[in-house]
Amino acid sequence: MRTCIKYLLLLPATITLIAQPMLLEDGRVQFSHNDPNAHTVSLAGGFNRWHPEANPMKKSPDGTWTLAIEFEPGMHQYKFVVDGNWIQDPQNPAGIDDNHGGLNSVFVLTDDGRILLESQSQGPVNPDDIYPDGPSVHLAIIWHQHQPLYADPVEDYLRGPWVRLHATKDYYDMAAILEDYPEIHVTINLTSVLIRQLQQYYVDRLALVVEGNRVNEELFFSNFADRTDPWIDLLLKNTEDFGSSDDEYLYGGHWNCFGISEVMIERFPEYKALRDKGSNFTTNEKLQLKVWFAVAWFDPDFLDGPVKLVTGETVDLSDLVERRGDKWFARRPFSEDDANRIVAESYKVMAAVVPIHRKLMDDARAEIITTPYFHPILPLVHDSDVAKICQPGTPLPERYSYPKDAELQVKMGAAYFGEVFGRPPIGMWPAEGGVSHDVVSIFSNAGIDWIATADGVLQKSTPPNQPIYRPYRVESEEAHRPLAVFFRDTELSDRIGFVYQTKTGEEAAEDFVQKVLTYAKEGEDRLVTVILDGENAWEWYRFSPDAKDFLHAFYRKLTKLQRMGRIITVTPGEYILGNPDREIEARETAYLTRLESLWPGSWINANFDTWIGEHEENGAWNMLGRVRRDVESWGIAPPRMTERTPANAKRKAEIAMWEALLAAEGSDWFWWFGDDQNAPGGDEPFDEAFRTHLANVYRYAQMAGVETEIPEFPPVLIGSSAIGGGTMARGVERRIPVTFVVDASHVNVPEAIYIVGSPPELGSWTPNKIPMRQDATRDKGMWSITVELPAGAYIEYKYTNSGKEGQWIPGEEFPMTNRAATVTSTESAMTIIDKFGEI
Repeated sequence: MRTCIKYLLLLPATITLIAQPMLLEDGRVQFSHNDPNAHTVSLAGGFNRWHPEANPMKKSPDGTWTLAIEFEPGMHQYKFVVDGNWIQDPQNPAGIDDNHGGLNSVFVLTDDGRILLESQSQGPVNPDDIYPDGPSVHLAIIWHQHQPLYADPVEDYLRGPWVRLHATKDYYDMAAILEDYPEIHVTINLTSVLIRQLQQYYVDRLALVVEGNRVNEELFFSNFADRTDPWIDLLLKNTEDFGSSDDEYLYGGHWNCFGISEVMIERFPEYKALRDKGSNFTTNEKLQLKVWFAVAWFDPDFLDGPVKLVTGETVDLSDLVERRGDKWFARRPFSEDDANRIVAESYKVMAAVVPIHRKLMDDARAEIITTPYFHPILPLVHDSDVAKICQPGTPLPERYSYPKDAELQVKMGAAYFGEVFGRPPIGMWPAEGGVSHDVVSIFSNAGIDWIATADGVLQKSTPPNQPIYRPYRVESEEAHRPLAVFFRDTELSDRIGFVYQTKTGEEAAEDFVQKVLTYAKEGEDRLVTVILDGENAWEWYRFSPDAKDFLHAFYRKLTKLQRMGRIITVTPGEYILGNPDREIEARETAYLTRLESLWPGSWINANFDTWIGEHEENGAWNMLGRVRRDVESWGIAPPRMTERTPANAKRKAEIAMWEALLAAEGSDWFWWFGDDQNAPGGDEPFDEAFRTHLANVYRYAQMAGVETEIPEFPPVLIGSSAIGGGTMARGVERRIPVTFVVDASHVNVPEAIYIVGSPPELGSWTPNKIPMRQDATRDKGMWSITVELPAGAYIEYKYTNSGKEGQWIPGEEFPMTNRAATVTSTESAMTIIDKFGEI
């Protein structure tokens, strides 16, 4: 679960306004905004895909605008749209970075029906770790480490540097810190696509060119130029020789040297000063920038002094930078030699990532697990129509149903994990916590003992509303044995991921353990499961560089409470299989409380709407489906677990073809499609990567002897200018004439009926802009318009009646619902007939 949404930036507690939103007795959440002079006020947020007019508020005589709507439990962002202007809620002290220099308002609706508004008030501190005796509770902590697949196997390089940068900042130290707290047991999920990129593109290649603390540049450029990630080449290339493409990578492209959170860059004032300059960099400034970009992405421990790695190597960058408080400054201007050395130091850290995790496994102090191989939303690969259950009424793509692919993703993930760590994984975190009852047997039959997902899924499973503080068993006729399922406590997990960034490490750690202790109950065996990214959140911890103060206080307090028998840290494997050395009794899966049916959903909204249902997402699924049908027609056998590196060139190409297909099934591409998630650097790189994988299916098929052409794959992103080269260039978009007909014979129409909707042809949600005409060929009161729309496009729309442009009233009286349709891709024209005011 990656969280690329910006994290909470909370306002001081000195605000004295009455806090809102408020929870009503009927379970709806009420919002209010006082502005007697406003003409229109609407509520917009992630819940309505930030449509500025989809949820208009009603004005009372005193000038207060109100609206009450239902929300699923979880975190929600919103703003008021007042006469077209977007504003933060002045009555809500909690805000979150909106990626545009401002804040969105934010609140958390808990599963037990409470609204949480966090402020930067002084939290409880307990530096001496003094706690009373009391009942015990078990705690399972699962850190999830994942990066999308940046690899282009044909070009043989990584498009982005984030595997390397998070390795030097997060992956090593998040495991190594446990060496200081031997009594604490945690679980770390390392996805296969992460480990493979780390090992194949960095560790294996740089091992051949790193000599001590330096890189043999001649050897590197003769063997691995453009074959790691482009920023490695920039570090090793003399800055005086930079061309325009080098400058583009450095500070102009999607993933440039300013790809760093505002909190992080504030800790490097000289780096920030260069960022603020913005352009016209001198050669020396470019040199400083490329080194700062790498230095800032090292864990603070490496900047402050020598760190001996588990491999026996030592990394120490304190001769380059010095710490003053919570900021670092260069001891002298960086040199080209420093840039070379940074690559060597990065290699040493990356080469230690797998060994530190293997050591924790061997010492039985951590459970290391993985995810299905290419990080797919497994239930959607198994059968995309399962979304009809959890997203009723959502337009879906053509059915994508390949259970054997889902099975292959799980088996390949387990097999690769076994190659790396010498033993199979006990458990798996399904990508994004995506589960359904249909995929239970796939995990079980692959030898997996447990999986985990979100508490929202538990609440909707059968029987519903079961308590979260224990795991459950699920069974199916196809499964050889029952499967244990653990459920993420969303509120506690989100406190680490979103709330604690504005608290000191001591405040945050104390708040967390106090919350866990509230679960303890005398005479009851209870377990709290916390699951979140072990990387992204730390970039936003304002009072704890890289969250190190928090993590040390966190593990220190848990150690004290564990010795007291109050909070017992366990891994899910320990909890169900037992650990006599720690006096952890077994709770066999067969005796856990049974769920009759597991609800299909993920850790987001207990459904799959982040990955399917929006126009771009559905278009991508349809594109993938066409490729998958071609693969099926070729009759090429999928890879077996025993033939990852066959000697036969034809079979190598066939396996590479399958891997390209399975990579395209990954969740990360669909995550960025649509309006619900947006990457800080833009979504285009993910669109391009997705289409590259699709094209590679055909490239490898050709190498395997299949007579086929490489189709053109136009960008998935609507309005995107992204294009690939050669066969990846944008194709000609097929457009279909769509006639909208609306019956308004039962209402008074002073001027005209207007249509408004999501595509530009329908006004891009500007009401009363696109007039319809009375249709002389139909009965009186019928209005129509014909526009050309992209074949296969998913559109949302409404009708309005004779209003002023930009105003929704008078309109149809269902403000929370839009009409929707998918433009035909099989016919030459399409007609849609509606009745005004009825849906």
